[in-house]
Amino acid sequence: MQFTTVGREIWRGARQAQRLAEANASDPEVQERLRKLRLVKALRESKKSWKEIQDLVGISRATYHRWQKALKEKGLAGLKPRSRRPKHLRTKVHWTPGLLIRIETLRKENPTWGRWSIWLTLRKEGFQMSERTVGRILAYLEKHRRIESVAGYLARTQRGKLKRRVNRPYAKRKPRGYEARAPGDLVQVDTLTLTLGPGSMVKHFSAIDLHSRFVLAEVHSRATAKLSEGFLSLLLARAPFPIRAIQVDGGSEFMAEFEEACCALGIALFVLPPRSPKLNGHVERMQRTFKEEFYTRPLPTPLSELQAELDTYLDYYNRRRPHMALGGLAPLEFLAKMQEESVPQRVSNVLTDYRALTRPGHGD
Repeated sequence: MQFTTVGREIWRGARQAQRLAEANASDPEVQERLRKLRLVKALRESKKSWKEIQDLVGISRATYHRWQKALKEKGLAGLKPRSRRPKHLRTKVHWTPGLLIRIETLRKENPTWGRWSIWLTLRKEGFQMSERTVGRILAYLEKHRRIESVAGYLARTQRGKLKRRVNRPYAKRKPRGYEARAPGDLVQVDTLTLTLGPGSMVKHFSAIDLHSRFVLAEVHSRATAKLSEGFLSLLLARAPFPIRAIQVDGGSEFMAEFEEACCALGIALFVLPPRSPKLNGHVERMQRTFKEEFYTRPLPTPLSELQAELDTYLDYYNRRRPHMALGGLAPLEFLAKMQEESVPQRVSNVLTDYRALTRPGHGD
């Protein structure tokens, strides 16, 4: 049997269509879509609503009809996923060698410049391009290692200037869930730099107990670890309760002698993470109170006279100044109330133990 040219073309087209149909029939995505079409058809025959069908099968009503139409018109080939490649692609603008060399030169002369600075400079020089084009050229130059990235340049040049991490032998981060449930459980300590006049600068040490709001403060001309150790001794002597934990920031005045003193006394020392003053919020707020209520009044310059004025204010603050967090009580009034409430409880506990011991039949 002989085939004419037209017959050969028809035969080849049929064979090609057959191979395409076989390929589509073995395509797992096509088979999955065909399975969903049959499942939707069965659910529709069982009078299921489209909301229920969408929840069960995972396709919308519009998707079902679109697939059904493609299957009817093109067969299994219509169920094959179409390419999502955009029909209209942005054509790549060819960068001139002069533009590449100029951007490379500008970046090497100014290693920290970004695309905006370079684009603005090029516009002034007469180049016509967008800022995004400059960004793409910079990315191309970085990829081919013709220029260095800004981050890489800063990391390389500032490596020696970065602060060395200090090893804290005793201080540690405050454990998660640690709370101040009694006076002395946690005392926040910080320093404040103040200028009282021309050439007169003081370092103000502040400490506040989180539970009772008891406050202590001291002024010095410097803030050193040795002076912080002395402030710790003053705090232990004047606080009307034992101190079990202290929280400070990462300042150098709370290292060395101060840290050694806390370790020797068995006082837990918690240090804040870097750039986290909000975690020391009580003492930060107390320092604001000092600036608003104490340092706004006329004050003497000599440290001894200034400390005497500060002690007078501390006596007023701890004994008479009402505190909102304490229900209008001053810190020492709050501590006295706590003690009065604890005495009847202790007496009640003693009476309960005595009655238990004297109960008939006890000890039999």
